[in-house]
Amino acid sequence: MELSTPDNPDLKNNQETLPRPVVLVLLDSWGIAPYQSGNVFTDLKLKTFSSLIKNYPTAILAADNGTSETRYKNLGAGGLLSKCLETAGFSQLNLTESEKLILSWHYFNGGREKLLNREELQVISSTIGNRQELPEQALPEIVKIALRDIKKGRHDFIIINLANLDLVSSAGNLETAKSAAKILDKNLGRLVSAVLKQKGLMIVTAAYGHGEALINTATGLAESGISNNPVPFIIVSHEYQGKTIGLPETLGNDLSLLEPAGTLVDVAPTILRILNITPPKNMPGESLI
Repeated sequence: MELSTPDNPDLKNNQETLPRPVVLVLLDSWGIAPYQSGNVFTDLKLKTFSSLIKNYPTAILAADNGTSETRYKNLGAGGLLSKCLETAGFSQLNLTESEKLILSWHYFNGGREKLLNREELQVISSTIGNRQELPEQALPEIVKIALRDIKKGRHDFIIINLANLDLVSSAGNLETAKSAAKILDKNLGRLVSAVLKQKGLMIVTAAYGHGEALINTATGLAESGISNNPVPFIIVSHEYQGKTIGLPETLGNDLSLLEPAGTLVDVAPTILRILNITPPKNMPGESLI
């Protein structure tokens, strides 16, 4: 990695052993709840997701029970994560589609609007039209750009918002949402393969759930708004394959059987721990590893 003015004195000495790139993938609407009617993931065969929780450290995180804005702010530690990475000399890319821009850029960065040094923002226009007919949304273009960036090693740290399930879920159609989840799972597999090929590291999580509680089982009506259910947290890299690193072991594919290992505020300090960067004293949360 190209590093300058490292925050941690050991970082410069360890730069050759650090994963590159580190990719934070956000699967919004992918919450964790028992399999039942109204849960998009019930009876779905999700090859990539099932493989990840089987082979890599996996946990669930409490979603902080706030608004979507608050949860994104917690994920980015109010902008401290990006600023710490800038101080350590990491190049950064935030890749999102336009409908998620305010959350994944503005709130993730604590309200910041200007780019930091060596930081880039790429925004893909969200698809216009009937979401029930377009379960993929802008996902193919987002993934195409991400794969090219990963392959060419353009950035050290990448945030990718894969929003098709989240956008489709808002329409309340269970079957269309299931199609969106299948497409998302397939493309997640493409990203995983690219990151592992480059000897990088990926963290898979979400700011909030909804798809796991799309239909109210009591009324049969579509649920509006985000859920307060936990979200997944998975660390994917060659180094972590087959390890639990202190996180609870999963029982089959049902993550709802786990107790939360932390909350969204623990994601940022975990990323800094992986990268040998000492978190500032005012950063909330604790590393999960």
